[in-house]
Amino acid sequence: MSTKNMRTLGGSGPPKQIQQKRLFRKRQANVESEKRFDVETIGAFKKMPSFQPEHFMTTRPLMGACCACMPQSQRELMSPGLREMGVRNILDVRTEMANAGYLSRWFADEAYALRRPLFNRYPDLSMVVLTSPRVLKAVQQTSNHLGSEILGEGHQAKQQIEKSCLVTIHKMKASISSVFIKLTAWFLTKFLAKFLRSVQVCRGQMMMVKQASEKGVPMVYLPLHRSHLDYILVTLILWHYDIKAPYVAAGDNMDIPVFNSLMRALGGFFIRRRLDTKVGQKDVLYRAILHQYMTTLLHHGESLEFFVEGGRTRTGKAVIPKGGLLSVVVEACNEGEMCDAYIVPVTFSYEKLIDGYYYREQMGMRKVRESFWGAVKGIFRVFFSSYGSVRVDFAQPFSLREFIQHNKGNPYHCVTSPATPGSTSPVSADRAAMESGTSYPNFSLALSEESENTRLLVKALADHTVYTSDQCTAPMATHLVAFLLLTKYRQGTYLRELTKAVHWLVRELQAQHKDVGFCGQPEDVILYAQTLLGDTLVSKKWYEENNDLKLYPNLSLPFVFELSYYSNLVTTHFALESALAIAVLLAGNLSVHNLQPGSQQREVSRERLLEVAEELCLVIHNEYIFVPPCQTVNAALHDMVEAFISKEILSTETDSNNDSLLFAGKDRRWSDRLALCMDVDDEEVSESFTHQQTLQVNVDRADVRERLLFLVTVLGPALESHLVVAKYSLTELLSEQPEEDFLMNVGESARQRVDEGLAHYSESSAMMNLKSAVKSFQDLEILYSYRKANINMIGLSEQFDARTTLDHYLTLLQSALS
Repeated sequence: MSTKNMRTLGGSGPPKQIQQKRLFRKRQANVESEKRFDVETIGAFKKMPSFQPEHFMTTRPLMGACCACMPQSQRELMSPGLREMGVRNILDVRTEMANAGYLSRWFADEAYALRRPLFNRYPDLSMVVLTSPRVLKAVQQTSNHLGSEILGEGHQAKQQIEKSCLVTIHKMKASISSVFIKLTAWFLTKFLAKFLRSVQVCRGQMMMVKQASEKGVPMVYLPLHRSHLDYILVTLILWHYDIKAPYVAAGDNMDIPVFNSLMRALGGFFIRRRLDTKVGQKDVLYRAILHQYMTTLLHHGESLEFFVEGGRTRTGKAVIPKGGLLSVVVEACNEGEMCDAYIVPVTFSYEKLIDGYYYREQMGMRKVRESFWGAVKGIFRVFFSSYGSVRVDFAQPFSLREFIQHNKGNPYHCVTSPATPGSTSPVSADRAAMESGTSYPNFSLALSEESENTRLLVKALADHTVYTSDQCTAPMATHLVAFLLLTKYRQGTYLRELTKAVHWLVRELQAQHKDVGFCGQPEDVILYAQTLLGDTLVSKKWYEENNDLKLYPNLSLPFVFELSYYSNLVTTHFALESALAIAVLLAGNLSVHNLQPGSQQREVSRERLLEVAEELCLVIHNEYIFVPPCQTVNAALHDMVEAFISKEILSTETDSNNDSLLFAGKDRRWSDRLALCMDVDDEEVSESFTHQQTLQVNVDRADVRERLLFLVTVLGPALESHLVVAKYSLTELLSEQPEEDFLMNVGESARQRVDEGLAHYSESSAMMNLKSAVKSFQDLEILYSYRKANINMIGLSEQFDARTTLDHYLTLLQSALS
């Protein structure tokens, strides 16, 4: 019935109400047909957040991966899950013991220490060493050499030598105690927390080390040496991960009463800093005992730890390694004393250095010898101070056997060639005897002379280890702030600008697959670093007109040396790029201090660019190990030129003619490079074309100019140190003079340049930088040194027209700094 009819007959209700009821029924039907959610689903949504903490975690790069020249080692100990493991603070054991029971929560440190296993097998090998054929032969040699002149005849002389051997091995050997290691580790977990915020280790790295330690071959830990705390931290970290403690080689300068007993119980064995007590005469007996002691430890499967650099670095940069103790490990592997060994590079990053800052030595003063009371004072000074955090990185272990096999097919070629045998130059074996005064001598401990191939093998292994350690060093907050203030902002900068620079620098390091040892907002990081460095190194001042804080680096002597120490831990990551940037300016006839946009871009020849960059690396080769021994500097510079083109610092002629088609130009450039790599038939033609290619420097771009100026300052102090030595040698080294006097005069000349405002970088006057420059010119056979009447003499070589060569390097260095 229609609505009209209902009105006529007088229906039961108004038509509007009926329509509303029908609409209500229709809505009810639609609701019933929709999908319903139960109460549990809604409750779970409220209880469980949409984003978990894991969603906000950033994956840190796993640094220190094994080099591509050792694929087997890289494959055996690397798994995808290791890259996802974070960083652990080994001083924070309460977090791990939180769910271990009521008592463990209250006595977390004690419960944690009791749960760690004991390694009881640390045998006393003294008699095995003394009765070995090597030591017996050395005893007989010494007896025949000394004869009856000093010791008497026959059997009596031999008995006295044997007693001397007993005294030597007793002073040398370690007496490891597993119980004492556990007690010390428990104490250090509490004690270190008093002056350190954290001791950071990467879990993925430690898992690789643990896997290698379970393969039944000796582990050889080769840390970079930055502090006396280094060997304690290595043993402590290995204890935390249930890895057996190594035997640690220490210089006899640390053989201090009380402390020497503690160090022996923790694995330390002491070595003379000067192996030969008589100048020019090898102590065959001592060398044989040391060599046999280390070989016997390796033969019994014990692990070793020693500092391949020798002493602690005074500059923050890695020291060029010495191969003395490492030659024993290589020889033990070659002679079959052990089937193999795993080499483990280790590095440390201290936010604030604990041992002091070497002011005296950098100013040319003598080093203060360690003593008992000095050690006690140092402990009390440390205990009542704050030193921030420490980051310890263990690079991926690699097989020594695999490295030796690879080196046979790819022999190592040193940067500088050794002196010509039989030459008339005073450079002779006396120079090697002079160098033995360093912590660990730069020659084999074996009685027989090393072959040249073995010497180069040991050199390659040492350089490869130090390079790996240096590249996996994680910069801390203080390092980044000091680096930026000494490169980009030597005249000071506002906090706002420095914040942007820190953020930029972190991105640059991440692009190189490098990690940093801190987290947080850049502003907080900078203020935290300034507090650790102190107002003496980095002062701050508030400016009302800018409503911002301004920070100033202290560039005066000797405080700039300390600031430079922190900066140098970052410098190594930009060293090769800096050398190429300086070569770009030199090859393009551009001035560092007057880099302005011109009417047109400046052209440089690729061949000339690579030649200048390689020459700069050659001059300062004692400052950095630019590439591992399995690569060449020339090949690395070729890759760096391509990186400069990608970053548009340099451009090819094709790119400059197509600026309007930017993206098309990039695609074409990429396809040209791909074709160049794939075209095997025309390889020689392509290589010749590449060498003759002309590149253009994009100085019209402000970002390119800014980056070039920044990169120049990275190697600026090292270049200026070499400049000072070269200039002084040309003008003042007219005849031989004592090397100590020569270095003292060079240091005074460098510091006088700083006082007169002639130096571009005041940190270039550091004595360690000047000594490194002297050593570089000695390696290049421009300077020579030898020992005469117990005095080290130095002179300017007349071979190969050394004066002309030195003048050439002087001109090169002056152009780089002008």
